[in-house]
This record gives sequence, structure tokens and C-alpha cells, in this order.
Amino acid sequence: MGNLVVDLNNAANWSNFYGTTVTAAPASSSTFTPIPEYTVPILADKHILAVTISASNAKPTWHFGGFFNQKVSTGLIVGGIPSTDAVQKRRMYLNRLTLMIFQPLTSTYAISVEVPKWFSDFTLSIFEYIGPQSDSTEDLINSLSLCKLTSP
Repeated sequence: MGNLVVDLNNAANWSNFYGTTVTAAPASSSTFTPIPEYTVPILADKHILAVTISASNAKPTWHFGGFFNQKVSTGLIVGGIPSTDAVQKRRMYLNRLTLMIFQPLTSTYAISVEVPKWFSDFTLSIFEYIGPQSDSTEDLINSLSLCKLTSP
């Protein structure tokens, strides 16, 4: 596999995939229960994503927004439960767009988010890259094949 060739700079190549706001459950009048790992309720089929996360109680000095996980089904059953494994765990940054490029191991995969226990809520936006994609090695092979076909 060669280098991935994409046009990330074109806004028309991005589509809103998923967005949500999650609020922690109150534990008392002044505390809350930490937000558990959140699983996006739809499967992703694009392997280039851009993610942004924010928290209303975030201080200006906070930069860490949590972890963004790609989970694939292995087809194995462990303890009577189908096994899904996080194959990629990436850092997200608060109030900043983070580019996520995953290896295309499966046609679809699940996404989960783990946020710091001190977040009282979070707002998540996920965008998927829908623009043209190619591989520099495949492009070279295709151009060589075309040369052979057009040669006398």
C-alpha cells in the first residue's frame, strides 16, 4: 500500500456523520456521576473522519477531550457474548478539530467515546470524508497498465 491521496482541504468533501450532546447524571445537588463510555448508535463505513468535542464546564487550561475508539467485530464469541475490540484508540482535543484516519480493516465499524470523569457534559460532532480517495501505488499501477494498453 502506498500513500493515501485525498483532498482534505475542500469543504465539499466532508459530510456531517453524527452529532450529540450527553449530560452526566446528577449524584447530588452539587456533584454528578461520571459519564460512562458512549457508543455512537450507528456504524461508520468511512475511514477518514474529523471529530470535535467540547464540554461546558471545561476550563481554558484543559486541552484533553478524551478518547475516540474504533471498534470492530471479531466474529468470536467470548463468554456467550459477541466480541468487539477497540483496534484504534485516539486522543481528542477540546474545542479543536481532530483528524482520524483508520486502516480499512472492515467495511463497517463501531465508534465509542471516553471522556474525562470531570466532564459534566460533552458535545460531539463527527464528520466523514466523502471526497475522492486513491492510493499512490494503485495510481502508478493503473497508469502503467494504461500505457501498456495504448502502446502498439
